[in-house]
Amino acid sequence: MLKFFALLSLACTCAGCFTASPLETSDWSVEFQGQAKRAAEPKFGVVRVSQVSVRAPYDVRSIQVMRADGSLAQDPYNRFAAAPSQLLKGPVVDALGASGAFSEVVGPASSAAVSVVAEVSVARLALDCRKDGSRTAVVELNMLLLGRDRGIVSYVRGDGSADAADGNYAKAFSVAFSSAIESASRQL
Repeated sequence: MLKFFALLSLACTCAGCFTASPLETSDWSVEFQGQAKRAAEPKFGVVRVSQVSVRAPYDVRSIQVMRADGSLAQDPYNRFAAAPSQLLKGPVVDALGASGAFSEVVGPASSAAVSVVAEVSVARLALDCRKDGSRTAVVELNMLLLGRDRGIVSYVRGDGSADAADGNYAKAFSVAFSSAIESASRQL
């Protein structure tokens, strides 16, 4: 019986059941944290969110850490629950719906007739640790609205940040993202 447990333990070890690190990896999500604004007359009709892109090197699951020397590092124990370009699609739709600027918001797969199309590009999504003893989630994004003729109707930028010292990266990145997209939406 003792040999059986020894073999079972060895099999589990070889199969990768045990981690070399005492720390667990955490997967974090990002949600829109803003409040819906009621506009008596939205500035735009129906908008389709056609794409949400995240610039390299930020479109990876590992959280990018900005260091004081100007380099980026990937946090091996904290990562996003999905690639950021996929993770942020839902929150972008939620944010534009709450902005009050549009009568309705539809996703890229919708066949609904639309007045404008939105393209959102996240330029930075990182944990800023450049100041000694400081951890701040930062988000910078650009939003492009295109009309029916595909001409540019509006181009706006937004940024946001939130303290992440408590280690709750879902909350910090959600607040930073919400601040950035609300900042951009107010400029439409």
